[in-house]
Formats: sequence, C-alpha cells, structure tokens
Amino acid sequence: MQITIIGLGLIGCSVGLALKTKHGDKVQIVGYDSDQSAHNDAPKLGAIDRAEWNLDDAVEDAEVIVAAAPANAVYDIFEAISNVVQPDTLVVDTSASKRAVTDWAEELLPSSVDFVGINPLVGGGYVGQKDAHPTLFEGKRIAVMPSVATREGAVKSTVQLIEDLGARAVFMDIDEHDSFSAAVNGLPLVVAASLLSVASTSPSWREISRFADSTFHTITSAASNDPALGHATAITNPDMMVHWIDQMINVLGAVRDGIADEETRYDTESPLADIFVNAWEQKLRLEHGIEPEGQTANPLPTAGEATATLLLGRIGQRLMERTRERQHDPTKYDRRRMR
Repeated sequence: MQITIIGLGLIGCSVGLALKTKHGDKVQIVGYDSDQSAHNDAPKLGAIDRAEWNLDDAVEDAEVIVAAAPANAVYDIFEAISNVVQPDTLVVDTSASKRAVTDWAEELLPSSVDFVGINPLVGGGYVGQKDAHPTLFEGKRIAVMPSVATREGAVKSTVQLIEDLGARAVFMDIDEHDSFSAAVNGLPLVVAASLLSVASTSPSWREISRFADSTFHTITSAASNDPALGHATAITNPDMMVHWIDQMINVLGAVRDGIADEETRYDTESPLADIFVNAWEQKLRLEHGIEPEGQTANPLPTAGEATATLLLGRIGQRLMERTRERQHDPTKYDRRRMR
C-alpha cells in the first residue's frame, strides 16, 4: 500500500513515522515538500521511504494521500493533483480550516476521489519537523469531518488510519470545528504575533528585551511557528477569526478599563479581579482535565452563612460562599491571597 504525504513538517513526518512504526514494510511512504530542506531531511528521519521531487510522480500510485500543508497551500495542491490522482483514492487534509478546504476539494478533486478533512488535536509546544515523533498522536483526538459526498468505506478507512496513528477519531460539525479551531489555534498565533509586534516596535525594544522572562517567552512561543501557518490560519477562516479577535478586544478593553478605574482597581471582587481569577481557575481545570463549570443554581445558604449575612452583611456572605466553593472545588481561587 502506498501512502503519499504532501508536506513534510511536524504533522507530515509524524504521520510517516507513526505508520512506519505500526506497519513497517507493509506500507510504502512517499513524501513531497516544496521546501528543499524539509524534503531532504524527511528520509533521514525515517519518516518516508522515498522523496519525490515531482508531485505527479508522488501521487500517481497512491491509495491514500495526506495533505499536511498550511491551509492556504491546499488549493494549489488539489489543483495540481486533480488530473493525476487515481479513482477511489482517499485524500485526507490535516489543516485547521475545514470549510475552505472542503469547498476546494469539491471544486477541484474528481468525483471518483473521496475526501475527508481531519485536524490532529496534538496541542502546542511543537515548532516544526525537528519535533516530529512517531508517538505525537498517541492518546490524542483527531477531529474528523467528511464531505457530503464521501463514501462510507472512505470514512472507515480514515478512522482506521487515525487508529494506526494511536489516536481516536472524533466526528465534528464543520462550522463548529472552524470556530473552535480559530479560538484555540488561530487566536494564540495572533496574540503571540501581536505581543511581539507591540513590544519590538517600541524605540526602547533593546532595553525592553532584557526584561523578557519565561512568561514572555511562553506567551510568544507560537510566534516561532512558520509565519505561513499563522497567515494561512487567518485568511482561510476569516469570519471565525474576526469573531474571536473581537472577543479578545472586548476582554482587553475590560482589563484596560479596570486598571484605569481608580475606585475599583483595588477591589478583589471587581470585574478586573474576576478576569484574572477566572483565567487562573479555567487554566487549572484545563490542566487537570476537569470539565468546565456548567450553569448551576445557587444552593440554599447554610445556617452559618445566614448568620454571617446578618452579622457582617453581604461581605460576610461572600466570604462564606468562597469558603464553601473551595471546600467543594479545589480549583476555586482563594481571593484572600489578592489582598
């Protein structure tokens, strides 16, 4: 069985490494990348059996084609292979913008070809080909979004491919996927680029850069990715990106207003404090795999809380409520630490 991987970066090479680990010589992995360095290094990593400099030669005998390129490059890939790809070939795309790519697949690929869009949800902290690893997908989820015309057998083959990578297939609505992807994949790229742009364009950047600690480097780590990735994510999913950027602007505006408000800035129950506390609590929940809180009704006050309300007023009641929240949920932040 021949599997052709177009795009030999982190995802493409990790797919190749995982499949070679799983199947060995039972699969022939052919690779192609327009970047000469990535093209040359992939065989040395053991991610592919051979590299083809001609895209037609790379795909003409493939039973499965994995397009592991930035979303804005996928149109050209589909257009280039449309006259070469064989009937019944399964074409899989791994980019983060599924609506645009699915439209291109329907427009450019022959009707005899099956297309399935997937997105490996492997998390951050990876930069490029050098971080490729056969266990990158182990235990992770891979979002799956078949096109309307995709045949059942192709969907099953895609799920099998995902399981061969050590991952679990999760079927998603394509619009929902693109919104979620913009929030947690696209927006961090925008935030990292924006923060570095703000700081580095200051006339004092040379001095400012000496203050750049681990926090600054962590927040801006996404800027280490190929700029093509951030640009592709933005321009192929524009409406969702604009929506989430607007939400970010709203929150930044609230932070700014809270800092500027001399009357409330020191109040640990203020909207400004709420933003920092909520972020701390949600981050802790995320790290420990705790489901986000749902909307629940407020429980009736205990006898102690009722007494506190009578004696100390609303402040006393809030303190008792905080104590109860911490007793039932260790992810609740103790705001007394802010005083």
